[in-house]
Amino acid sequence: MAQEEKGTLEEWQQYPVFTEMLTKHDKFVGLRGLCLKSCQQLDRLVQSGKPEEKKAAQKVLNAYGYALSLLDEAIAARDKVVAQQSA
Repeated sequence: MAQEEKGTLEEWQQYPVFTEMLTKHDKFVGLRGLCLKSCQQLDRLVQSGKPEEKKAAQKVLNAYGYALSLLDEAIAARDKVVAQQSA
C-alpha cells in the first residue's frame, strides 16, 4: 500500500515489455514485424493445413489480430497525448 501512495506500481503490476513498445519505436516496429510474419505463416496454414491445424491456426491468428489492434490503439493514444503536450 505504501508504494501505491507514492504513485509507483507493485512489481506484478508493471509491464516492462509493453512500456518498451510505447517508448522505443525500434522495439515496436521490430515486434510488430515479427508478429506480421507469424500472421502470414498462420494464414498459409489456415489456407492449406489439415482441418485441425486450420482451426488452431485461425484461433491464434485471431489472437494476434486482437493483440496488434490493442498495441496500435495504445500507440495512437500515446501519440495523441504527446501531441497535446507539445502544443
